[in-house]
Amino acid sequence: KGTGPPADGHLCSAGGRRISRSCGHDSDFDRDMYDGRGSGSPGHRTPSHRPSSSFDMAALKQPVFETLERLEREIEERHRFVNEERAAVHLQKEEQQRLREELITLRAELEATHAANVKASYGVFSCCYRPPDERAMELEARRERRAAIANYAKEAFEGADENDDRELTLEELRQIEGDNAEIVMMEADVNGDGVLSKREYVNYKIFVAKQAGKQARKAFKAADFNNDKELTLEELREIEGDMAEQVMREADVDNSGLLSKREYVDFKIRQAAHGALMSVR
Repeated sequence: KGTGPPADGHLCSAGGRRISRSCGHDSDFDRDMYDGRGSGSPGHRTPSHRPSSSFDMAALKQPVFETLERLEREIEERHRFVNEERAAVHLQKEEQQRLREELITLRAELEATHAANVKASYGVFSCCYRPPDERAMELEARRERRAAIANYAKEAFEGADENDDRELTLEELRQIEGDNAEIVMMEADVNGDGVLSKREYVNYKIFVAKQAGKQARKAFKAADFNNDKELTLEELREIEGDMAEQVMREADVDNSGLLSKREYVDFKIRQAAHGALMSVR
């Protein structure tokens, strides 16, 4: 029996078997017996089994996930509704702007007609009548129209700038330019930073209007065969083709059945500035 275990080992409680301290397997066995993972004996601790909670956690998470999914659907629905409302408001403002610009054209037309009628009423004394300067009237109408386009562009920009960072991303630009957003971004983004500032957008809309006006004046002059400063439907077909009837209907603001240069030029400017809406009309 001896007075104690040898220096190089000890006696196992499972039968007095000598076990080397360097034997890791038996040491692990002893630890397993002690903490309950082994087969155990009457003098050892009982195993401490923790119940599995995976099923319970899944049951707890399920209603949370369902609530999150429901909230996500509601947010998407509200977002869609807001976008539809914003699009409807934009179309309404677009139509109002178009009408304002038509009124500018109509007023200029009426002023010119009134001046001509007054001159005719003088009869033989018409040489004594000094009508308003037609060139000055035209320049005033252009300034007024340009100011209207600039103001509308500012309002459209502010309406599309959802996060109020004073810049329009491509997605925000699509709200007011539709399918033309990529082209507008490419042409209006002067500094090439991938977004549009208010100045860039407003200057671009004014530039487009000016270019459209120049092209329309050249086209009108080419189509006015008899130089009477008006286009009949037949003459209009030379430059508008199959769209001539629609252009006559939309551009003839005084319903005379003919298009003056001002009516045609102003229509082409409106078409360039509000092409997305007018293509629908």
